[in-house]
Amino acid sequence: MNNFKLILFALLLLLFIAFIQFKKDLFVLFEEGHGNFTTQVVGETFPKTLIDVTGISYQLEQPPQRILSATLSTDHILADLIDPKRLVAVSSYIDYPSLSNLVGFYDKEISRTKGEIESMLALQPDVVFVASYSNPETVRYLLRSGIAIVRLSEFKSFNDIFNNIQVVATVTDTQKQADTVIKRVKNQIKTIQEQVKNKTKPRVLYYDMNGYSVGGNSLMDESITLSGGINIARNVISEGEQRISEEVAISLQPDVIVMNQWVFNQQQGEDSPAKILKSKAAWQNVPAIKNNRVYAVPGIWLRSVSQHRIKGVEAIAKLLHPSINLQQVSEHVQ
Repeated sequence: MNNFKLILFALLLLLFIAFIQFKKDLFVLFEEGHGNFTTQVVGETFPKTLIDVTGISYQLEQPPQRILSATLSTDHILADLIDPKRLVAVSSYIDYPSLSNLVGFYDKEISRTKGEIESMLALQPDVVFVASYSNPETVRYLLRSGIAIVRLSEFKSFNDIFNNIQVVATVTDTQKQADTVIKRVKNQIKTIQEQVKNKTKPRVLYYDMNGYSVGGNSLMDESITLSGGINIARNVISEGEQRISEEVAISLQPDVIVMNQWVFNQQQGEDSPAKILKSKAAWQNVPAIKNNRVYAVPGIWLRSVSQHRIKGVEAIAKLLHPSINLQQVSEHVQ
C-alpha cells in the first residue's frame, strides 16, 4: 500500500511539474520585458504566416487593409509606411503632446484605441499591432479571437528599431518605404558620428526627477554614446532603466546631465526639470550644475522607440558639442 501511495505521489508530482512547464511556455510572452517575443513572419510573398511565441499562428492571405495599431511606436512607424486610409485605429496616445511626435497627423475619423478588447474586435481589423508592454489580458483575448496579431518586443537599440520597422513593413507589404526610413536614420547617425568623433567626450548622466537613470544595453545608453558622450551610469547600475539614489547620482560628478522634458510648451510658471535640479542644494558641487550644463530635452525624442528617436540623439549631440553642424534644437531645450 505504501509503495502504491509513493508511486501515485510521484505521478502527481510529475503531472504538476509538466503543467507548470506548459503554463510557463504558453504564457511567458506575457511577462513584460523578458526576452525577444517579436512575432515571426514567414514567407517572402503573400500568403505569409505570423507565428507568435506561444506557437499560435495565423496566415495572412494578402496585405492587410484594415490595420489596428495599439501602440504608440507602431503609430509612428506606420505613419511613414502606409496610406493612413488603411488604418481603422491608432493608439489614443498619438494625440498626447507629451508623448507623441505626430500630434495632428492622423485624421480624427480614424478611431483611437485604449486597448479595450470589445472596441478593437468591433472594428474587425485584418491585423493588430501590439507590443511586449501591451496589456497581457488584451493580447490573450486577441490571440484567442483568431485575429492576426503582430507583437514587437525589443526596444534596446537602433538595430531593434530597424528590425521592428522591417517586421511592420513585411506584414504591411511596404518594404520599399521601410528601406527609405531606415536609410535616412542610418545616414543621420553617420553624420552625427562623423562630427563628434574627434571631440572630447563629456561624462553624461541621464537622470529624471523620479530617480531613474540608465545602464548599458539600452537605447539611452546608445544615444549618449552616438552623441559623443560617455554614459557614466553604465557600469554603476544594472542594464536598462533603473532607479539610482540621489547620493549615487551626485557622487558620479557628471559633466553634463540630460533630463526629460515631457512637454514642449509648459504652462506659465511651471519650471523645467533642469531648473528644479539646479536649485537643489545637494547638487551644487556637481560639475554639470556649476557649469550650467543641465538640459531638459523633449521626452518625445528621448523616449521614442521609433524612427523619431534620432531626434533625441541629434539633440544630445548638439548639447554636448555646440560647435557641430546639426539641426537647431535649442528652442526645445530648457
